[in-house]
Amino acid sequence: MTVILLSREKCESIHHNALRILGEVGVCVENDKILDILAQAGGEVDKENSRVRFPKKLLEDFLTTSSSEFDQIEGLEVSCLFPDGERKARSGGIECCAGTYPQYFLTLNGEIIPHTQRTVADMTRLADYLPHLDRLGCMGIPSDVPPLLSPLYMKFIAWKYAEKKLSNCGEIRDSRLIPYIVEMGEVMAEHRRVSSRRYVFGEVEMIAPLRFSKVEAEIFVSLWERGYLCGVGSMYSAGGSGPVTLAGTVSLMVAESLFIALLYRYFYGIKKLHLQCNSSILDMKEGMFPFGRPERALMTLAMGDMARFYNASLWAGSVYPDAKYPGLEAGLQASFGVIPALLAGSLSLESFGLLSGAEMGSPVQLVIDNEFAGALKRFIKGMEVSKDTMCFELIKDVGCGGTFMDTLHTLENFRKEHWQPEIFSRQSLNSWRSKGERKEVDKSKEICRYVWENYHPRGFDETTESKLLQVMERAKLHLL
Repeated sequence: MTVILLSREKCESIHHNALRILGEVGVCVENDKILDILAQAGGEVDKENSRVRFPKKLLEDFLTTSSSEFDQIEGLEVSCLFPDGERKARSGGIECCAGTYPQYFLTLNGEIIPHTQRTVADMTRLADYLPHLDRLGCMGIPSDVPPLLSPLYMKFIAWKYAEKKLSNCGEIRDSRLIPYIVEMGEVMAEHRRVSSRRYVFGEVEMIAPLRFSKVEAEIFVSLWERGYLCGVGSMYSAGGSGPVTLAGTVSLMVAESLFIALLYRYFYGIKKLHLQCNSSILDMKEGMFPFGRPERALMTLAMGDMARFYNASLWAGSVYPDAKYPGLEAGLQASFGVIPALLAGSLSLESFGLLSGAEMGSPVQLVIDNEFAGALKRFIKGMEVSKDTMCFELIKDVGCGGTFMDTLHTLENFRKEHWQPEIFSRQSLNSWRSKGERKEVDKSKEICRYVWENYHPRGFDETTESKLLQVMERAKLHLL
């Protein structure tokens, strides 16, 4: 399912604009080792100004030799590097991922409080239980731990309180944490008998446009030198860190996606071309970076067209409602993110369970989003058209004026063909009123309470827990 926003001619224009950005403006890279490797690859490096520019021929040759699928790279077994077909098969067509890095927690009583180790653990347990979520990122940043060490605690909580699903946290804000992150990953790998690369990876963001800053670049190099993957992301605000015009910001997104792909190629040997889209606008009245806006949806669709233009895959940030409480506003804004991401061809939908952009996690919203995810998975499956599904013989048997409700065919197929909601309304008005007028928020609260009382996953044994805590304690002694 796709929607075409940009013609081939418009894609060509954005493509050439992105190549001009990389060739004439370049990227500020505040790390000599990265600059040296990019220079070896043919980049024009100006070390005095920490700048690298990429000649047009280098970029065209790079695109020509890019792949539409990931190579099997030994050890880099994080979920984002599974082949696209495998990811779709694992997740029923679209990968739905919970969490990101919210600082606040919305209680069932509607109180906004800072996240703690306990609330992050509760959100992790809930996400692990809910059936339509495929992968867990960080479910919150605990405020009751030393800020420098919070990435260690986020990993520990993600691993301890999820056992059904891949759960991890890639945030690293300080390269001094990397030896401890590596050691924790090795402990988990030993426990699970897999490669440590399943558990050791990092994520950094290019915060300012076309600038790979010293801190992020140092983290990238430090992980790469140890043989581990470091993902690089970017985010623009049209009118803030990007031009106010959507085409200008899309050009920047394409240029920066190509730069990140160049890093992956020259450092990790990854040939797959993958575009990123996680941009919105800057609200000129409040100075806020809002997610649930129509302009964000348009830029997502445009990046989907550019991904098809390059025969690349797409990651599009999606479920980030700006609403502060579950309700109509949150649902509409989430739809503005999710539906365009699906139609643009994104391989995953990110950050279920959030409110206020990425600032706050809500257990009630997570349950509602899980229901939404189930509906989206059905939507993405589409409709099978075959001799069996067109049912001519059945229609002939039932005949004119008959009903299909009591046929064996209906009994055998309705659950496979029809999505089955759990908390969204499936009753007529009178039936709903006679059964207590329970709203989706009320049902979601009941599910939260049930999970927290009855579901106690354990991602590792006591020996592994003790080893991980020892690593974290040493980090506390050495770094604080």
